[in-house]
Amino acid sequence: MAIIVGDLHGDLEKTSAFLAYKPAEPHIALGDYLDSFTEPLARQLGCLQMLIESDAVLLLGNHEVHYLKEPLFQFAGYNLDNVQFFQEILENNINRFKVAHAVDGWLCTHAGVHQGIASIDNVEKLAMIFNARFRRYLVNRFIHEHYTYRYQSIFWYNYLETEGTSIARNFKQVFGHVELRRPEVHDAFIALDTTNRTNSCWLYDTRENGLVELELPPKTGRVRLFGGAWN
Repeated sequence: MAIIVGDLHGDLEKTSAFLAYKPAEPHIALGDYLDSFTEPLARQLGCLQMLIESDAVLLLGNHEVHYLKEPLFQFAGYNLDNVQFFQEILENNINRFKVAHAVDGWLCTHAGVHQGIASIDNVEKLAMIFNARFRRYLVNRFIHEHYTYRYQSIFWYNYLETEGTSIARNFKQVFGHVELRRPEVHDAFIALDTTNRTNSCWLYDTRENGLVELELPPKTGRVRLFGGAWN
């Protein structure tokens, strides 16, 4: 059983609502706590600190990984002015983060797993492999100049733009990363990133096997990226 949330991007109200919903249940956040286009630095840091101090399972998203020392990549939204703040808190708390987590038969990652890297269908084993290899990367990134992480697509894969690598469907998975108007629910996966829904927080409850929408107080002055419409 678990309560799962997609990309929070520094939204303190969403973060509070997520952690407060069924607090006795395990909670899983799918990454991307930073690099908001609307939230100021202080609120992004507050969101990250609130999550770190909670009991939630925290996955890394591409917007955290690219602030680590010796990063695998750099994505849009990377802010040179914020590097020192983000990098310090991430590196000092790196043991609070994972890159994959299995719960109730679901594999949780930030961006999903495509067929090209899913040679098995055991979600517990896949999570173990992804996490163990990432730990190896963290240890070796300062030693071996060319050492990389072969599964880095779990941070940035876009299931809507397959480019020959369709989303794996031989096991169930939950991920965020791809911004949507509302979550997409399919037989084999749930896409849960609703960053631009600023007035509500979408969750997936594995015990109930269903989506939950938590209404939040209206936030004025913020524009949704989809067509510039007010949320």
